[in-house]
Order: sequence, then C-alpha cells, then structure tokens
Amino acid sequence: MEGRLKILGKLRRLGHSVNTIVGNATVVLFVVMTLIVWAQIFFRFILGDGIVWAEEIAKYMMVWMALLGASVVYAEQGHISIDFFIANSGRVRWIKMVHTLLATVLFIVLIVCGIKYAQLGQRLISPASGIRKFWPYLAIPAGGVFLLFQSGMRFIDLFTAAGDNDPEAPAGDSPSTERRGTQQ
Repeated sequence: MEGRLKILGKLRRLGHSVNTIVGNATVVLFVVMTLIVWAQIFFRFILGDGIVWAEEIAKYMMVWMALLGASVVYAEQGHISIDFFIANSGRVRWIKMVHTLLATVLFIVLIVCGIKYAQLGQRLISPASGIRKFWPYLAIPAGGVFLLFQSGMRFIDLFTAAGDNDPEAPAGDSPSTERRGTQQ
C-alpha cells in the first residue's frame, strides 16, 4: 500500500510539473504574440507600413496557445461543466471515469488526425511568413498529447480514489474537489 502511495505521489508531481511547464510555455507564447501584434500596430499606424508576417505568426501562436492551454485547464478541471445531474447520483466517481475515458478517445483521435494534418503541412508553405505549415499544424497533435497525458493522470486519480487521502496531491487535483465559480 505504501509503495502504491509513493508511485501515486510521484505521478501527481510529474503531472503537476508537466502542467507547470506547459502553462509557462503558454504564457511565453502569449507575451510574444502580444509583442508581435503591438509591433504590427506600431508599424502599420505610426510608420505607415505593416509587418508582412506579423498577423500570420500571431494567428499560429494563438492556435498553439489554445491547444496547450486546453491541457492546463483540463488538468485543473477548469472547463465548463454542468454536474447537477451527476452530483446527486452517488456514482460521481464512476461517471467521471467514463467521461475521462471518452475524453481519452477524443484526444487519441486528435493526435492521430493531427499527425496526418501536420504531415500534409510539410508540403505547404505559408504565404506571408514563408514557413512550412507543418509547424502551426503540429500544435494539434502536440496539444492532443498533453491532453492525453492529463487525461491519464485524471483517470489514475479517479480509479485509485487516492486524491482524498494523499497529502502530497497538489491542490485541486483531488477528484472530490468541487469547482464552483465562487471559489476561484
């Protein structure tokens, strides 16, 4: 039992570390994207000639931000959900496990289709920036991988139901944590 708790603690720390790294990458993308957009505004309206590639690169960065940020929000259970029907059922944990398994299937489809889409992007070149569309399209499977990882972490947590008893679990990772709009 103690060995299992150690492994669960290590898995939770790994999940928390991955979430922190992806969250920080999302923040960096946001800052760089904002600087590019502000530079575009400055060049277009103050100097009279815009940066040709700025809008395109900012759009690609937004896609990367959205797909990476989705895994951070998923790990923190911050997506919009209506749990009125399952909150009173007494089988909340099992329903959440089924939901997590269904989400896992979706994330696998996202990865597989995203890889095919990224491979298609190998042949396409973006008109304004001149980069291969592989790089922006790579956000789809990359985001899917992080979502799949976090889904696996959530399923393990729900399956073992150790989130209620493990003091090493990061705050908010417990399956019994209720997310309400007034708490955060």
